[in-house]
Amino acid sequence: MNPRHLAGAARRGAAALARSLFTVLLGGVLLSASPAALADQARLQARCGACHEKGEAGLSRIAGQRKTPEGWMMTIVRMQRNYGLDLSAAERRDIVQWLSDQQGLAPAETTGYRYALEKDPNVVESIDAPLGEMCARCHTGARVALQRRTADEWRLHMDFHVGQFPTIEYQALGRDRRWYDIAVKEIAPLLSERYPLQTDAWQAWSARTHKLPAGEWIVIVDLLGKGEAYGRLRVTGKNSPFEVAGRLELLDGTGLPVAGTMNLYTGFEWRANLTIGDTRYRQVLALSEDGKRVSGRQFEHARDSVGASLRGARVDSAPVMLGLVPSAVPAGQSQVQVVGAGMYDVIVDSPGARVRANRVGVRVQIDHPDNGKVTIRQGRQRAELTVYAKVDRIAVEPPFTIARVGGGTEVGPGAVPAAFQAIGYWNGADGKPGTQDDVRIGRVPASWTVAPEGEAAIAMKDDQFAGTMGDGGLFSPALAGPNPQRPFSTNNAGDLKVTATMGELSAHGRLVVTVQRFNDPPLR
Repeated sequence: MNPRHLAGAARRGAAALARSLFTVLLGGVLLSASPAALADQARLQARCGACHEKGEAGLSRIAGQRKTPEGWMMTIVRMQRNYGLDLSAAERRDIVQWLSDQQGLAPAETTGYRYALEKDPNVVESIDAPLGEMCARCHTGARVALQRRTADEWRLHMDFHVGQFPTIEYQALGRDRRWYDIAVKEIAPLLSERYPLQTDAWQAWSARTHKLPAGEWIVIVDLLGKGEAYGRLRVTGKNSPFEVAGRLELLDGTGLPVAGTMNLYTGFEWRANLTIGDTRYRQVLALSEDGKRVSGRQFEHARDSVGASLRGARVDSAPVMLGLVPSAVPAGQSQVQVVGAGMYDVIVDSPGARVRANRVGVRVQIDHPDNGKVTIRQGRQRAELTVYAKVDRIAVEPPFTIARVGGGTEVGPGAVPAAFQAIGYWNGADGKPGTQDDVRIGRVPASWTVAPEGEAAIAMKDDQFAGTMGDGGLFSPALAGPNPQRPFSTNNAGDLKVTATMGELSAHGRLVVTVQRFNDPPLR
C-alpha cells in the first residue's frame, strides 16, 4: 500500500474490527432472547440499539448485508475465534437461522454458484478479470457472488481485507499493482452494482409464504461403494431442526435405515446431517420455489469430496420421474425401478413390458434382446433406459480432479480422497466412437491403477509416495510430510495418471495430489 494512505487504511481497518466487535455484543444480546424473540425484528432493534446505530434500514452493519447460511455461520465463527464470543452450538444455530431467514439470498441469487455451497470437488471455476485477479486468487469467486451488500458495506469490506490480512497487497497478484486503490476505486463499486443489497428477486422471495418441508419425500442418490440408492424420507416438525427418518434401498435389495435432523433456512436452503446405514452424510440441497422438489449434493460428513447429486420429490407431487435404477441394463430380461412420485400412467415402449406400482414409483420388467433405448413415459415426462449387448469403450469420470495429503497428527487436517468412476459406452448403430449415436451406459466395474504423469513425476516416483488407489476407484492420499524417504524430504504430493481397466478396455484420467487445506471454511 502507498504510505500516504497506510495510516488511513489502518484507521478504517480498526473501525471495521470495532464494528465487528459490536456484532459480538449483538450475539450476546440475542442469546438472552427466546427463538421467537429472535424472529421479532422490533425487539432485536430495541435490545441492540445501545451498540448498533439505528437507521432507516435497521441496525448498522447487520442491515447492510445478506448472506447464505454458510456465510452467516462464517461471520459468527469469526466472532468466536477472533473475539472470544462464547456460544453453544444451539445458540449459534438460532442466530444463523434468524439472519438467514431475514437476510438471506433468494433462490435465483444462488443460481450458478451452488457448487461452492455443495463443496463439489470437480468444479473448476472461471472467473473473469478483475474479480478473478483481485478476489478469486485467495478464495472462490462463488464466495463473493453468494453475498449482497450496500455500497458502503462493499467499500468497508475492502478495508476489512487490509485490516484482517495485512499482507494481502504483497502476495501474488497484489504486489504488482496498486491493490488498495483498485479495490476501493474499482472493485467496491463493481460489486455494489453487480451484487447490491436490494434486488427484485429478494423482494419477491421474502414476501412469499414458503411451504414447510414436513411430509414424505422420494429420493434418488448414489452412495460410494454401495451404488445407486433410492427410497423414502419422512420429514417431521414445524420448524428447524426437523426430524428426518426413512429407508434407502440398493440395487441388490439391501435396505439402509436413515435418521437425522435437517434445518431449513430462507425458505428453501435444506441442510441435513443424516446417518445412512453406518455412514454419516451431509446434505446441501435446495427446495424448488413451489416446495415440491429438492436437489443438490449429498456427501460423507467426514470426507466432503466423496459424494453425489441427489434429487427428490414430495410423495404427493404431480407426476415426476426422478431417475432409473439401474439406468442401463444388459440385453435380455431385466427389472428396472423407475423412481418418482405420483406416477399413475407409465408407458414402456418395449413389447411385453410389465409395470407394477410400489412405494417409490413403479417397477418395470422388460425383455429386450437388442442394443438400443427403451423409452419410459409418464405423461409428458420421459426417461430412456439404455439396453446394451456389450461395452465398446469406457471413460474415467471425473477426467481431472485433486486430492490432498493429510493426517499423521492430532492437529493437522485430514487427507482429502478422490473418487473416480468408470463409465461405459456403446458406440451406437454405426459402430464408430465419438459420433452422435453413441450411448452412455453408465458406471461399469473396473480395476484401477495409478502411474506417474510426466517426467518430473517419474523422477520423484510419485506413484510410490502420493497414496493408494482402491478397487472401487477411491484414491486415498498418503500422510502429510515432510517425507525423508523422498528427495529433499519433500511432501507426499504427486502428479498421477489414473487408469481404469475393464477386460481389454482401458481409459485414463488425471489426479493431482497436493498439500493440506489448513483453512477450510464453509465457503472456500
